[in-house]
Amino acid sequence: MIVRISRWSAFTIAVLVLLPQASLRAQGIECTVNVNYQSVISTNKDLLVDLGNEIKDYINNYQWGADNVPDKVTCSIDIFVQGLTGENTYLAQVFIGSQRPIFKSNRATAVTRLKDDNWEFTYIKGRPINHNPLAFNDLTSFLDFYMYLIVGFDADTYDMLGGSSYFQRASDISRIGRSSSQKGWQPSTTGYSRSQFIDDLMLPGCQSLRQASFIYHFMGLDSLALNPSRAQENVVRAIDIITKARANVEPRNLAFRCFFDAKYQEVAEVLESYPDRAIFRKLSVIDPNHQKTYDDYMKRP
Repeated sequence: MIVRISRWSAFTIAVLVLLPQASLRAQGIECTVNVNYQSVISTNKDLLVDLGNEIKDYINNYQWGADNVPDKVTCSIDIFVQGLTGENTYLAQVFIGSQRPIFKSNRATAVTRLKDDNWEFTYIKGRPINHNPLAFNDLTSFLDFYMYLIVGFDADTYDMLGGSSYFQRASDISRIGRSSSQKGWQPSTTGYSRSQFIDDLMLPGCQSLRQASFIYHFMGLDSLALNPSRAQENVVRAIDIITKARANVEPRNLAFRCFFDAKYQEVAEVLESYPDRAIFRKLSVIDPNHQKTYDDYMKRP
C-alpha cells in the first residue's frame, strides 16, 4: 500500500500502525451454505440433500488467495432452488453475503450483500465437484465468481485497491461465462447480471468507490474505538469521495448499489451524532433507494 504522507494526518498514520489487519488480509473463506429445495417436486428432493455440504466443502477447502494468510473471510450463501429446467439442471435464487470484524469491537460489518435470481446449474448427486478455472462450468464458475468477489471486496477494506487481482479473476470467469447460454452471464442494462456487475465494478470511475471503501472501513469503522469523532470525519470523507465518483457513472451502476445495500443502515447509525445534519441530505441524493432511512436519522435530535 502506498501512503502519501502529505495527504494523510498523523492520526491516520497512527491508525495504520496500530491496526494489525492491514497486513493480514483474509484470503481463505469460511462459508455457511443453506439450501432450500422445498419447491422441487418430491421425486427430486432426495437428489439435492447433499448439495449444501458439497458446496461448503468446495468453498472452504480451497485457498482462494495467498496461503500464508491466517484470517478467513466469513460469508454465507442461501440457495433457494425453484425447480428443474432439464435433466439434473436446476434454477435457483441465491443470496450471498460477507462480513468482517471491526477493530477493537465485538461487532462485525457487512461487506457484501448480493442477490442473484438466475442461477441455472447442473448437479448430479455423487459426482465430485472439482476446481477447474480454465473451463466454464455452470455450477463451479458461479461459485468461483462470487468467492473472488467476496475476497476482493474484503481486501479492499484493508488495503487501498487491495482487491484488484481478485476482481480481475472474477472478470475472467465472467468473460468465459458470456460464451455460454446459461442465465445470468449476459450483460444487462435493465437489471442485475453477473457480467454487468463486474463490468460496472471494473470501470475506472469505480476506483474512487473502492478507495472510499478503504477509507470508510479502515480509517472510519476501525478507528471508532480510538477516536470516534475522527472516525466520523473519515466516514464523511468517504461519502464525499463517493458523491464525486457517482456523478461520473451511470445511475444504474450496480457496484454503487451493492455498497449502499450493505452499508446504508450502518452509515446512518455511525453518523447519527454527527453535528452537520446535511450529510443525510447528501446521502439521500447519492443513495435514493434508502432515502427514508436517511430522512428518519436526519430528524433525530
